[in-house]
Amino acid sequence: MGRVELLSPAGGFEELIAAIQSGADAVYIGAKEFSARSYAKNFSEDELIRAIDYCHERGKRIYLAINTLIYDEEIERALRLLELAYKEGIDAAIVQDLGLVDIIKREFADLPIHASTQMTIHSTPGANVLFQLGVKRVVLARELGIDEIKNIKKGSGIEVEVFVHGALCISYSGQCLFSSILFKRSGNRGQCAQPCRLYYKLLDKDKNVTDESYVLSPKDICLLEYVPDLIRAGVDSFKIEGRLKDKYYVHTVTSIYRKYIDMYYEKGRIEIDREDKNKLFLVFNRGNFSSGYFENPSYENLIFRLAPNNTGLLIGSFYFKDGRVFVKTSYDFTNGDIIAFRNHKFEEVLLEVSGNVAKKNASIFEVDIDPKRKEALRNFSQGKVFLVKSKKLEDEIDRVLKREKKFRQVDFEVTIKRGESIKAVARADHFEAFATGPVPQQAQSKPTTYKNVLDSFSKLGGTVFEPGEFKADIDHNLFVRVSDLNLLRKEVIEKLSETIVLSFKRDLQKPLEVFSYSPEIQACKKKTLPEKFSFVVDSYLQYRKVKEFLNLHRIENCDIYIPYTLIFEHEFSEDDIVYFDRVTHDSDLEKVDVEALKKRGFKRVLIRNLGQYQLLKGHFDLYFDYSFNVVNSFAVNFAKNLGAKRICLSCELSKKQLERIWERSSDDLEIEVIVFWRIPLMINKLKFFEKGSYLQDRKGELLKLISTQTLKNEILNPAILYIDDKAVPADVIRFDFTGFCADEITDVLENYFESKSVNFKFTKGYY
Repeated sequence: MGRVELLSPAGGFEELIAAIQSGADAVYIGAKEFSARSYAKNFSEDELIRAIDYCHERGKRIYLAINTLIYDEEIERALRLLELAYKEGIDAAIVQDLGLVDIIKREFADLPIHASTQMTIHSTPGANVLFQLGVKRVVLARELGIDEIKNIKKGSGIEVEVFVHGALCISYSGQCLFSSILFKRSGNRGQCAQPCRLYYKLLDKDKNVTDESYVLSPKDICLLEYVPDLIRAGVDSFKIEGRLKDKYYVHTVTSIYRKYIDMYYEKGRIEIDREDKNKLFLVFNRGNFSSGYFENPSYENLIFRLAPNNTGLLIGSFYFKDGRVFVKTSYDFTNGDIIAFRNHKFEEVLLEVSGNVAKKNASIFEVDIDPKRKEALRNFSQGKVFLVKSKKLEDEIDRVLKREKKFRQVDFEVTIKRGESIKAVARADHFEAFATGPVPQQAQSKPTTYKNVLDSFSKLGGTVFEPGEFKADIDHNLFVRVSDLNLLRKEVIEKLSETIVLSFKRDLQKPLEVFSYSPEIQACKKKTLPEKFSFVVDSYLQYRKVKEFLNLHRIENCDIYIPYTLIFEHEFSEDDIVYFDRVTHDSDLEKVDVEALKKRGFKRVLIRNLGQYQLLKGHFDLYFDYSFNVVNSFAVNFAKNLGAKRICLSCELSKKQLERIWERSSDDLEIEVIVFWRIPLMINKLKFFEKGSYLQDRKGELLKLISTQTLKNEILNPAILYIDDKAVPADVIRFDFTGFCADEITDVLENYFESKSVNFKFTKGYY
């Protein structure tokens, strides 16, 4: 196994330069569309080409994050972007959408695919499926411990990428609808509004407040001290989060991880300098970091309840004396610094240092502060002082980044022969370039010497090259002007750079017929409206209520989805469909008894991730659930080719989009749409349901907390999704009663089937 890759974020060109100059082996970037960080600067087409060339000239890799869900009407534009990136030599595409995976394998067969963390891959079987499908690398879910990571790497054969630093989502990535449902800004589309960073109250079952804080806001992760463990676990790539961060963050984090990765390979161990850790605190952190789910993933260790913004570096304390404000610190302030005065509740007053801080002695500074902020500080009484921006550090980084590093060693062979054009060959790694100059003259006084030529060819400022081996074959008593030698060197270096860059360019193996992917071109088969209904229950009491209603109203051609954990406690029909959690780690999948399912006569299962697919394929008819995030016809076909008999489409689709997918689906595949549902806004590994029954947001809305079968936590939307349109474009109409009382079921079904008005708060979502 080779050395681990250090992969850095680049939200814009400035950050890309910072990453490469600071020691990144590779960078990941987004274009102006289809990037999961749509609010980053991102790269235009021209910038994308420049970025690819910049990285390749310096021997670094560059990956394009095209990692959002893509609608049918957008596929053409996504393909145009991929075609450009492919031809220009992008090293890999980071992808979430299953439909796009299928298209890339067909149209750009030799383009490596990296499965985005938005695919929610969190098990060995799930990683195995992607490996078998030809995906080169998987960016693992951040909810995995070291042993799980090790097992996935050992058991799948796929390259493994792990987030080692930066912001942590509270939900499993790719399974969060919080921002999408509440604000119509979809995290799956790169537009997350970060509602997890807002203030909430935690309520018990009687709706009494038990806590109020930023209960969903995780600390940033820092796995610097675990660099040796991750390398020994076989991780292929260390990923730094932060495409929304600036060049100072990118440089600092990249250079520090570079330092300790190299230290481990040199010494077999690392010793972290406190100053390096302080720099990481300073450039951005929430809550002084955690190790995420890597070690001891408790609520207390992961969540920073006091504030959702940058914590900065603690540098001292402040106090009042004779009505004046003093700071006690060993830090020496610089104009341009920004400091935060905070009390025990982390309420803060910010101040930019600008001639308003006077040093009184080695550790005491007096702060001249305006009356309004001084009054706020009086209410704090006393507290701590944090540095949230260091002008000194930023100036130091600017100086470092102004000096272009050398990335390749170049060897020269120069030939100066009587009566022949002077020649130069330049070689770097396995690349070679050749250039010629004028015919040398007979020397009149001072002939050109080996040293003269060496001096000219050693002038490599402003290039990515540093001098290597130098050879010169010079005939006696000849003269070449220094300017001609310099031009020859410049030309051969330019040709060498061009040779390197061009070596990464590609041609399509066959013409890309983009228009064949147009939704207007695809075959369209008009289908009849649905006559089949399905019902998801989470308890046996709910099951009985649904059965009673169907029997009483003589409604046939219905399916009931039942939880796997219930089949061992009650009797069910063999026609029922067994479902599992959206998230099932290796330890969860090991508890699934396939033979027990067969013995009980079950023939169909509702699968919710690729790990379940790998475990259950060949044993049962497979129904793919909404958690696969299917939003286009190509993802439908992809799932069908995997053996899907039914696919439940994403709730992030409009009626028109649903209709387009449904009409283009084959007759032997059922398309399912959910019309009643308390949408789960997120799923996470922390057991909030042990601390309370509801979250209350700023508007007073109650978000119910429930436990899944495998004790994950789901947060349900306060408003119920309810689509009473009797012409929903689908083969199967689903009612999902997860989180509802059994007594509510009869009223809901009567309202729908008898077209009565409802008395609950509802939303039609994207429909």
